[in-house]
Amino acid sequence: MHKKRITCGVVWVLLCIITGNLKAEELLFPSPPAVQRRVNFWVKAFTQYSKNHIILHDSEYPQVIYDVVDLNGSTVFEYFNKRARWQRVNSSRQEIRSVLRKLAALKEPVDVDQLSVREREVYLLWAHVSTPGKFVVAQRNLHAQQGLRGLFQTGLERSGRYLDTMKVIFREHGVPEDLCYLPHVESAFNYRAYSKRGAAGIWQFTRSTGRLFLKIDYSIDERYDPYLATVAAARLLRHNYEELDSWPLAITAYNHGTNGMKRAKEKLRTDDLGKIIEEYDGRAFGFASKNFYAEFLAAVHVARNHEAYFPDLQFEQPIKYQDFKVPNYVTLDALSRKFGIDKKVLAQLNPALRHPIQKSTRRIPRGYELRLPVAEGIDYDALYAQVSAAEKHDGQVVDKYYRVEPGDNLSSIARRFGTTVTTLAEMNNISNPRLLRAGQLLELPEYSRPTRLAGRTSEKVQETLGGGIKTTTPVPAAPQPAAVDTVVNLLSLARNHAGDDQTLYGPLPPITSANWDFVVEFDEPLQSEIIVQPEETLGHLAEWLNLPAQRLRNVNGLYYGEPLQLGQRLRVDFSRVSAAEFHRQRLEFHRSLQEDFFGNYRIDGTTAYAIKYGDSIWDLCNRVLDVPYWLLVRYNREIDFSRLQPGQQITVPVLSPLQESTIVNQEPA
Repeated sequence: MHKKRITCGVVWVLLCIITGNLKAEELLFPSPPAVQRRVNFWVKAFTQYSKNHIILHDSEYPQVIYDVVDLNGSTVFEYFNKRARWQRVNSSRQEIRSVLRKLAALKEPVDVDQLSVREREVYLLWAHVSTPGKFVVAQRNLHAQQGLRGLFQTGLERSGRYLDTMKVIFREHGVPEDLCYLPHVESAFNYRAYSKRGAAGIWQFTRSTGRLFLKIDYSIDERYDPYLATVAAARLLRHNYEELDSWPLAITAYNHGTNGMKRAKEKLRTDDLGKIIEEYDGRAFGFASKNFYAEFLAAVHVARNHEAYFPDLQFEQPIKYQDFKVPNYVTLDALSRKFGIDKKVLAQLNPALRHPIQKSTRRIPRGYELRLPVAEGIDYDALYAQVSAAEKHDGQVVDKYYRVEPGDNLSSIARRFGTTVTTLAEMNNISNPRLLRAGQLLELPEYSRPTRLAGRTSEKVQETLGGGIKTTTPVPAAPQPAAVDTVVNLLSLARNHAGDDQTLYGPLPPITSANWDFVVEFDEPLQSEIIVQPEETLGHLAEWLNLPAQRLRNVNGLYYGEPLQLGQRLRVDFSRVSAAEFHRQRLEFHRSLQEDFFGNYRIDGTTAYAIKYGDSIWDLCNRVLDVPYWLLVRYNREIDFSRLQPGQQITVPVLSPLQESTIVNQEPA
């Protein structure tokens, strides 16, 4: 593999020198007709149309543009009413479909003079296509794409921070530098970008793919670090190329998956992406996958010719920093005070640090390469030596959680655990204390401990001690000395209910961005059997158990590649980790999924959807409804998504972004 990497890098350099850069690009990144017509469309979307323009076009022949609807609004009412503005889009859609139905009913040759002006316009748009039934197919392929000019310009400006470093990283990995323009397609170079499907960062890694190259847990998520994620992207693209032996296929695989492109290549026996786009009928090979490579070529063209499309562009300057290897487990608060650096500055320089570390409820891991501002005359090592021994630790904070009971409020919980309402609200992202609900999980500060156990005879306080469970039932009359150091831990939520079909989530309250933390309710048996929850894979379970995935397959009689099903019972092995440690990692996984999601989206209500023939859970989440699997399950606990029936009604949450979307490559409306 190393030899192949060097060979590819040398060939790339020689091609650039001998034939000129343009010729080398043509050899590495060809643009057959099926691709080029898409490239032309995306150049227009990136440069001509703003977010208030909706392009109504054909998905397979994108140069066929029926209409461009301006959402700015022709009246004051329309300007301030989003629904009224989008009604114009729907009206145009209906009118276009009506015209296409009329044309589909006509027999060739068509007397153009007998058509209305609009019908003639649409008919002539299709004059270059001779395929029978083209107007019938066109009705299904009507697409709406939002203009991206403003977003692309912002991405160009942001790219100034990162491109120089990215190109160095890609050269080191034997990957063509032009691939550094891919973030224009993925995220507009926004390191905080987050999609509804859980892809994060400049390079839009999902958790499953990101885990192959990056550290992703409840404390650190390297997908958000532009430089570490760039190294991962280079490795993934390099891997794709070595598997597919074609850069167009390798780039498309970044969106569609390496195995997916292998199947397409093998089925059609070609590495011609143009032919694959036109002929491959893979279920998941939809609009985004078919257009990914064309979007990349369009982004390269626009970025290289930005003066023509975006005059007087002001690029942001590269970020200057210096690395500091943290010698101990230490909080961000402690370093901020001692180094004299604002926590917000540290968080901006180190975006991989997740919310718990930024709030200092967790510690920065020992050995972490922390980025610090470049400062003349400041010796950070000397300053760190002055950090008190009490603030330097040998391990991570042990998480503590409390499950809210009926009658609880933040004030009473804070008094009980020797903390403050402000601390609890901040740690748990609670903006409205009145939304506290029974069953809700609250994370507690490290130093908290019950200050009074009397008066609640039904209460049980549980803690993890050496991987086991210790349960202390308080005596009503007075606090027990043995319970002084007891904390409410994650496993206070776990009960032995083998044979119970209860899943991860409890009864459903209204969910908003203000009470999102209530979504996490964990109730699992502590024996050797678990119930598969949404988004969990065999790889996740194997990682949490510190076991090879094949071991779990063998124990459960699973064949290689067999996906887990929601609600499926699996036998597990706690020989390498305690049940407590397994459940801790498992809860953190689900909490981080939901924290990230509700940090970027809110739920405005619900709507109903009737299952159609052929619908699968993958199609529903990724193509039809654009809702995370775990959230759809949360709203439809009674539905078996592995046995969907046509006509079956499901409840769908209506989602809105908390800020303007920065995700470029997504299925359009």
